[in-house]
Amino acid sequence: MKKYILLFMFCLLVGQMLGHKDIRHKELERSLHTALQGDVHNVNIASVTDFQWDKAYVFPPYTPVEVMRDELGVQSYKDWSGLGFRDDINLLVFLHGDQIAHYAEIDRAFGEFGQNDSLSFTPSHATLTVQRF
Repeated sequence: MKKYILLFMFCLLVGQMLGHKDIRHKELERSLHTALQGDVHNVNIASVTDFQWDKAYVFPPYTPVEVMRDELGVQSYKDWSGLGFRDDINLLVFLHGDQIAHYAEIDRAFGEFGQNDSLSFTPSHATLTVQRF
C-alpha cells in the first residue's frame, strides 16, 4: 500500500511540473540589471529580450492586481510578484498576442521607468528612460 501512495504522489508531482510554466524571466532581469548599471539613462528593452512579444507594460510599486488585469486585458493574471504590496520593484510584463509571455522584476535601486502610472510600449518603440534618484 505504501508503494502505491508513493507512486501516486510521484505522478502528481510530475504532472504538476509538466503543467507549470514559469514565466518569470530571470535571465532578462540579470541582463537589465547589468544594462542599468553606471551612467546608463536609456535602455532598449527589445535589445535584451530573447523571445517574441507584441507589447510590454511597466507597472510601478503598489499597483493593484485589478489595475494590472485591466491594463493587460488578461483577467486570469495572477500577481506572482506580489507587486500590490511591494515598493522595491517595478514589474515588466510582456504580452504575445493576448497571452502573458514573460515578466521580470526590476529592482528600483537601478532607477525608475515612470512616475506613478503604468507605461506600455512595443518592440519598435522600446527605448525607456531610466530616472535615477
